[in-house]
Amino acid sequence: MRGVIAGAAVLCLLAAQPAVAAWTTSGQGSAGAKGGTLQPVVITSCAKGTGNSTSVTWNALQGATSYTVSWQQGNGDFNKSASTTSTAYSVPLSIDRVRVQASVGTWGTTPAQANCP
Repeated sequence: MRGVIAGAAVLCLLAAQPAVAAWTTSGQGSAGAKGGTLQPVVITSCAKGTGNSTSVTWNALQGATSYTVSWQQGNGDFNKSASTTSTAYSVPLSIDRVRVQASVGTWGTTPAQANCP
């Protein structure tokens, strides 16, 4: 009996179709999503202003629904963040580094990072 079960298991493995590595769709959804690779955001400016603020700007990412801006003071963690739908954000602090991540539906890009002189 064990031989029959083992033989059936081997046949199942041989007959199984390989998994597909990427998803496909027959048409665009209501959000107009398309398959592809999400490119990271390009931070174009991070400048400390007069007083206690820092202005951050970046290029728009096609299809992005929001952006998360995280910042760091000194050598601390990136433990402060805010969300925006704009391609600019004014951090109400003088910061040393910033990260910007775009959200496209339920997907997020790799955070882009820049120093703020």
